[in-house]
Amino acid sequence: MKKLALIVTLLVFGTSIASAQTTGDAKAKSGSVYSQVGIGYPLGIGNSAAQSMGLLGVSFNETFVGTIANPAHWGNTVYGLGVGEIGVNSYNATDATGSVTNSNFSVGQFQLQLPIIRGELGVSGSFTPITESKFRIYEEQTRVIGDSFQGETLDFSIENRGSGGLNRAELGLGWRINSNISVGYATSLYFLSMDDSYVARFPQSPYRNANFTIETSGHSFGHRLGTFIRLPNVLKEDDQLGIGATVDLPVELNAERKQTGTVDNGALSLTKDLQNGEGPIKLPMKVSGGVSYSPSNLLMIGLEGLYEGWSGYENDFNPSEDQLFVDRYKVGLGMQYFPYVTGSNKFLSSFKYRAGASYDTGHLDINGHRINTLKFAFGIGIRSPRSNSSIDLSFEYGIRGTETSSLAQENIWGVRLTLNLAELMFFRPKLQ
Repeated sequence: MKKLALIVTLLVFGTSIASAQTTGDAKAKSGSVYSQVGIGYPLGIGNSAAQSMGLLGVSFNETFVGTIANPAHWGNTVYGLGVGEIGVNSYNATDATGSVTNSNFSVGQFQLQLPIIRGELGVSGSFTPITESKFRIYEEQTRVIGDSFQGETLDFSIENRGSGGLNRAELGLGWRINSNISVGYATSLYFLSMDDSYVARFPQSPYRNANFTIETSGHSFGHRLGTFIRLPNVLKEDDQLGIGATVDLPVELNAERKQTGTVDNGALSLTKDLQNGEGPIKLPMKVSGGVSYSPSNLLMIGLEGLYEGWSGYENDFNPSEDQLFVDRYKVGLGMQYFPYVTGSNKFLSSFKYRAGASYDTGHLDINGHRINTLKFAFGIGIRSPRSNSSIDLSFEYGIRGTETSSLAQENIWGVRLTLNLAELMFFRPKLQ
């Protein structure tokens, strides 16, 4: 039993919070090393069009592209819209001991957006990942067991893998009050599902290999509000100024943690020692806002930002981590260019072009360092020749974190593909 107690202790406390994912594998299927902390790393909910510009999508929308960034946009729905998204990210993490490259395939948001009263009242249903925890930490250690003079030297390795995150299923309405003002509201079900597994290996000792898994789940309801103001002919005829804002109210998850461990094929109960049970996880309020300006249908420039009060984050299962969380700020600047609206028949004029950059202070402060992210983005939209549907391709490059204070710096490459289906169930009349 002493050996078993030692194994459990090593598994629980043997890994650091943000050490680099240094491992013998040249490439591993995992995400950001910083997704180990809390309930995963926050993800953007803007569609590919917005993220291709480094933006959120709260201050502008397209007639034939669905969006969940601002519930007020749903009031402008004219045609049935569908959105499906997948992506691949590559993370090259470097710390003082070396580097490793991780790749991660992900399925993004799915949305169906339909008009109830065309151009005035619309409804949206969606499924969206909110955070992602997907990491692999590998460490090799040596400890002396027993008396320092007569004790046993123990060599062992610990591998920690995490998967899962927080997801949201949402249903909401948008109402276009008049030609200038729209409002929207959405209610949602948040559900958390995370697995955090540890494996201890003792290659040259009588200790048997062991594994230990923490399963965390939870759910709660959430609420979002949004508004969008459209001001035409601001500086000249046919231009447009867009102002948008959203508020996500705080959410308290009713969470449960289960812990199981095995030694070889024998099961053991760790409930008493590791305090299984139920408890709350408190998520912060989020405020997003921005402005966009379109001098014509050819060009749009946007500036948007968000605030999340992560300093108020609380996790009843890991209260020692709460001190790592700080308020998060993000700002993005981007533009889009649609040359096809000029009627040009040139091949390159048939696409949509987008580009931008964003700076995110991050929601973590580890060893006195903010885990910030600087990203650059570019996107291209491929229009269907037979309908108003389209495919958006977006490309991102970012730098996250730092190599100082035993932390890791990540170089992030991302590719995202989004299918935008337009005119579902409702078709444009041939004569207006």
